[in-house]
Amino acid sequence: MSFSPGSCSPVVSDTTATPSPSPKAQAARERLLDTAERLFAEHGFNGVSVRDITQQAGSRLADVNDHFGGKEGLFKDVIARRACLINVDRFARLDAILVGQPKPEAVRAWVEAFSVPLLMRAQESEGWRHYLRLIARLSTTRSGVLMLVADQFNPVALRFVAHLGLLLPHMDARQRLNAYQFMVACAMAVFVDNFRLDTLSDSAVRSSDFEANHANMVRFVAHGVLGMAA
Repeated sequence: MSFSPGSCSPVVSDTTATPSPSPKAQAARERLLDTAERLFAEHGFNGVSVRDITQQAGSRLADVNDHFGGKEGLFKDVIARRACLINVDRFARLDAILVGQPKPEAVRAWVEAFSVPLLMRAQESEGWRHYLRLIARLSTTRSGVLMLVADQFNPVALRFVAHLGLLLPHMDARQRLNAYQFMVACAMAVFVDNFRLDTLSDSAVRSSDFEANHANMVRFVAHGVLGMAA
């Protein structure tokens, strides 16, 4: 089972009806997803074995194959189950931006369309915070593992880049792509929660203060995009 980008509905590869999993099987599946998400966020895809995941989830080794078809399938579903929720929120916010409004307001709304869904989810649960650390880790990797989940991120990136072209039509292709790339890097720095701000400030400023750090990030990125386009 996989999930379509921008939707939270599973994509079924054939028309053959399959029975719904039992509550016990569904609970085991969710436990594997939660455990894998936390371990991947802490150690990366290559730093975690199937045995690590199943031991901490209290499952059998065979359960990963039974539920996901292997470690790669498990990783893809870890990314997909939350990505679809974020993407739906992002697209709704992006579609609400008025192309004719003043450029500073429009660009700020463009940045917020990408990042506010992350801020909202970060405040919901520890599971979401594990997920955000995981995608922050992914955003800086050159590993082939990123290709496993490109279908969850590329449509979002292309849509944001295209929408920026509507807001600032004089920007060239490189500027639009760089603007999106820099925005992603800054947003991920907010939610990685790596205690860097704590250590630099003797805990006067905290990496976990997502709301305040996010507000500064939005101002920083929006002004940077406008400066690039000037």
